[in-house]
Amino acid sequence: MPPSARPSRTSRCRSRRRDRHMAGPRIGVASLVQETNTFSPKSTVREDYTVLLGEDALRSLAGTNTEFAGAVAGLEELGAEAAPLLAAWALPSGRVTEDTFEYLAGMLDRELERALPLDGLVLSLHGAMVAGSVFDADAALIEVARRRIGSVPLGVCLDLHANVTERMVELADIMVGYHTEPHVDMASTGERIARLVVKTVRGGVVPVMALAKRPMLVPAEGMRTDMGPMSEVRSLADSRTGGPILDVSLFPVQPWLDVPELGLGVLVVTDGDLTGAGLLAEQLAGEVWRRRDRMTTPRLMVPEEAFRAARESDCRPFVMAHTADCPTAGAPGDDPVMVTEAARHVPDLVVFHSVLDPEVSRRCHNEVGGRVRIAVGGAFEKSVVPVEIEGTVTAAGSGAYRLTGRSFTGREVSMGEWAVVVTGNHHLLVSSAPSITADPATWRHAGLEPDRADVLIVRSCSDYRANFPGSAAEAVTLDLPGPSTPRLEHLEFRHAPKPLYPHDRTAM
Repeated sequence: MPPSARPSRTSRCRSRRRDRHMAGPRIGVASLVQETNTFSPKSTVREDYTVLLGEDALRSLAGTNTEFAGAVAGLEELGAEAAPLLAAWALPSGRVTEDTFEYLAGMLDRELERALPLDGLVLSLHGAMVAGSVFDADAALIEVARRRIGSVPLGVCLDLHANVTERMVELADIMVGYHTEPHVDMASTGERIARLVVKTVRGGVVPVMALAKRPMLVPAEGMRTDMGPMSEVRSLADSRTGGPILDVSLFPVQPWLDVPELGLGVLVVTDGDLTGAGLLAEQLAGEVWRRRDRMTTPRLMVPEEAFRAARESDCRPFVMAHTADCPTAGAPGDDPVMVTEAARHVPDLVVFHSVLDPEVSRRCHNEVGGRVRIAVGGAFEKSVVPVEIEGTVTAAGSGAYRLTGRSFTGREVSMGEWAVVVTGNHHLLVSSAPSITADPATWRHAGLEPDRADVLIVRSCSDYRANFPGSAAEAVTLDLPGPSTPRLEHLEFRHAPKPLYPHDRTAM
């Protein structure tokens, strides 16, 4: 067993009569999601959240690839009544402000109170939220729910990047996470937790959970479950699932999170067998630990090298992943370095790229058809140097649109006010709110067809692989600094436990 890798095994095995049968149990469904990057300079505030209550959440999310929609569909299929409470989500970013968290927690409490009595609850969280000085904000939300609903079964579904803590395990009856990276199984994860909650309510199972953790971080590319070492462990976990083993979730944890209980986790849920759950969790955590040196980022490329690869490739669009400044990893997305690099190396190629700059996007919003000279970038990250460009504003707009890629299919999002500034062959999408450039719908919402680009620069760690499958094989990861850097050894942790792999490789 590696240093500081003591297993945590906590049972929520309350006394429930096995012969309890309920016709059409009433199960609440709620979702409160935010992934925190503690290295991001941009706080998450109330205005960053999309909030849907009750029937509005039901209507808006119906048929989407979300845990909320999957849970509702699963409950209905099982003959249970789904009581939609709320769905609130924000893009990954920096810490949630204290007043915003109080607003979210209060809203959850109020909606639960209005919905009572409930026979059970499905609560969808990310699992890596930090709010002000509260490092384990997701546990705090679970505690709000537990206080309000009492001892009825509480099932929680989490992102694969969750940092699962002992407190979360103590408060919930059941927890499960996504099985895929890139994430494509959000709805099916909701269905899984709904199924387990209903079985528990009806007395079919008495779930207990065991959590095993390892003091390690995995770069985004090393977490892939479609190939590589993590897929091997995922396959092993799947082969062990069945019978009394109700669910096995691997949580390689998002690495840009400086919190005291940081570490990779394996969570096993069984029907009453806490010892078996603990043994399997430890075994699988050990399997991940043994593969740690293989869970690496493919060779990173500096921009000049990446553009050379694009010229030599027949793949179009040729995708470059600017992972170090990725909004879906909690970074602002305001570094314009690739604007300069593209102009220097490939002025003749059609390039689509993006940057977050609220002030510039608002200015360009009223200049469609005109020429503008702008200094773009560095709206949030003080170390970022704005870039001056001159171009034509060819399009501008605002409003919501729905994602079409395999990740979060159908979810409604907005990048605020946006404008497209064209300089020669280069098309720059400037937005007032972070944009999800790993999804084709974002580009199309701005009138840009991704297939027309020679080079598509996405601010994404992995989702682009699911959403641009034809380009994924030749896609490259850029070697650049930023709040969501792929070079994890460059992160400076103050609160995380030590030793921590890969930072303390020698000590371990």
